Amino acid sequence: MAISKPIRVVVFKGEEHWVAQCLEHDICTQASDLDTLRDRIEQTIAAEHELCSSKGRDLSSIPAAPDHFFRMWDKRSEFDKSGSSDGVTYEMALCA
Repeated sequence: MAISKPIRVVVFKGEEHWVAQCLEHDICTQASDLDTLRDRIEQTIAAEHELCSSKGRDLSSIPAAPDHFFRMWDKRSEFDKSGSSDGVTYEMALCA
């Protein structure tokens, strides 16, 4: 099942790890470097998509992230990575 609108993902440096937080759905992961983080967010989105599908739902059953992540997106840098996993498209942006 393909999602028509890309999922936006904010990426930021936590105290010890890089963090990726989806906006449209409260899905999050972390890693020690950006390459691993991109792999992990793809895997996490795919796993959540598969879990929802197995229960006859889609990702819309997962609520949106808290508001402060949306404010981070509004202040994002020019860094932008996009990708797709299991028919789910996402846009990643580095945020402060």
